[in-house]
Formats: sequence, structure tokens, C-alpha cells
Amino acid sequence: MTDILPIETDRLIIRAFRESDAAAFHGWRNDTVVARYTLWDFPYPLARAEAFAREMAAMEPFLEGKYYQLMLEEEATGTAVGDIGIGNGVTAPGLVRVGYTLSTPAQGKGFMTEALKALLPALIAPLGVQMFSTDIDARNPASGRVLERLGFKCGPVQEKRTLVRGEWCDEIDYEVSAEALLAHVSQ
Repeated sequence: MTDILPIETDRLIIRAFRESDAAAFHGWRNDTVVARYTLWDFPYPLARAEAFAREMAAMEPFLEGKYYQLMLEEEATGTAVGDIGIGNGVTAPGLVRVGYTLSTPAQGKGFMTEALKALLPALIAPLGVQMFSTDIDARNPASGRVLERLGFKCGPVQEKRTLVRGEWCDEIDYEVSAEALLAHVSQ
């Protein structure tokens, strides 16, 4: 599966993690604005970011039943600006779970839409994807708009589904079939 990566878009390189990505990854994982809608520990220790970067750098991409994290790099500057997690068959064969994060300075520029529009179609044939799914914190409508631009359909609000840092949060499930995603992004 490594022949999928890297993927280049107009402004981004979607690539495997490197150990040297730990500091940038730690930066947005430890940013209160970014962490607000996430489940990871906060504050996020640098040692944990370093261990995660080492683990991802050594892992074979897209193994079935595992999550694999990708790095987004801004092509013009070489700066790491975010990450995308791909859970290949972690809940069912043919179902890929998607999660993503952007650093605060990279938000609002269309980077995640651009990255997912390039990455998700590239995964369909090699991974045998039938469906993509994810869920978002209902207080994060910008994330929902990213998904809707790619043809994802939202389900009902799941009230008080997840406990995040002592607060019960509402979530919204999103999904799109591989066929519908391909049709949507080719428009």
C-alpha cells in the first residue's frame, strides 16, 4: 500500500509521518483551539507525540483493522499543517473511518477539503473501500461543511454521546459510499 503515498495536491503533500514531525504534531495537539473538539488527552505531552511519530513512521500504511495517521505538509513552505487518520476496516471490512486535524494557522484555507478530495478516492481500489464514515462534535460545524463538500451525508445528532474532558458532548455521524464519493468529487 505504500505506493499510494505521497499524494500531491495543488498546495499540499499528503505523506507518511516522519519522526521529525513530532514537534509540529505536538504543537496542534497541545493547542486549546484545536483540542476543543477532540478526544485526545489535553495537555498532550511532547513525549507522547514523539512516541506516536516514531510508531507511525515505522508502521506499514493502511493495514486492515488498524488506524494509520498521515501528515499534511504545505508544499510551498514544507511546514506540517495537519494530519489525517485512516481506520481501515477497524469496525467492519470495507468501511474506512476518517479523522482529521489542522493546526490553527492552517484552518479556514480549504486545506482539509483539498486533502480529503485527493486522498479518499485514492484509497478506494487498493483498500476495497465500500463506505467512509466519521463523526464530529456537533459544536464544530466547519468540520461538517468539509465532509458535505465531499458528498458525506449527516445523520441525526447523537445527544450527550461522548464524555470529553468532563463534558458530555453531542456528536453527528457522517458517511458516504465509495461510489457516491467518486461521483461527488468528479463534478
